This record gives sequence, structure tokens and C-alpha cells, in this order.
Amino acid sequence: MQYAVPQFTDVEDKLIGPLTLKQFLFLLATGAIVLFFYSLLKLSVFFFIFATPVALLGAALSFAKFNGRPLYGYLPSFIYFVSRPQARIFKREEPNIVVHVQKIQAKLEIPSKLDEPAEGRLKKLAYLLDQKTTEEKELITRS
Repeated sequence: MQYAVPQFTDVEDKLIGPLTLKQFLFLLATGAIVLFFYSLLKLSVFFFIFATPVALLGAALSFAKFNGRPLYGYLPSFIYFVSRPQARIFKREEPNIVVHVQKIQAKLEIPSKLDEPAEGRLKKLAYLLDQKTTEEKELITRS
């Protein structure tokens, strides 16, 4: 049985004309704020001073994209960046390291086997390596 796999899941649906729901809500909120300024200030110079930046910010949040992401996606990161202190001061602190030194005297015991000549030890080692163990003998006889 075949099922239809959704395509273009990263594209938002156009709900109100050419606008998505988020774009419409941003523009609606911006329009409400500009209307509030108009009801307080009428068409004075102060109305344009306050309403113009709000309208530009609302339009930018609705339509602007930066690096393929909508501008409102960067808003939480921007608020986090602005709310944190930016001055970073490096203050070097001298480490307080205390080292305790104790002298330990150890007696070195030399085994008596080292007293015999090197040739004798070498011959014993060669003899041990040349001897076949019982397991090796069984492997040889089986093959």
C-alpha cells in the first residue's frame, strides 16, 4: 500500500491572501500599535516619530529574511544577547600550589642470581626456550 509523503514541510501555509498566519498577526499587532499612537497623537510630528519605527519593525518582522530564516526567528537570540552583560574582564589569579617533599630511603636488594656470569644466564634462557612443552609436542604429533 502506498502513502502520500508530504512535500515542502518547511513552507508555511498561506492562510490570509498571500500572508501566512504569523505574518498576518505581526501586521495586525503593528497596525494596532500605530492606531494607538494615532489616537493619542493625531497627525503630529510625534506620531511620525513613534509610528514610523514601529511600522518598519513590524514590516521587517513580517517579511524580512536573513540567511533563509525569518527575522522573528532571531528575536529570542537577540534578546538573550542584549540582556547579558558584555564586559568580559580577564583577571589572572596566581595559583596556590603547595608541594610537600618527603625523602624516602629504600633499600635496594640485589638478587644473588645476578652474581653469576651473563653467559650462564644466557645459556639457561636458551635452554628454556628450546624445550618443547607437552602441548607443543601434541600439536606436532597430530599434524
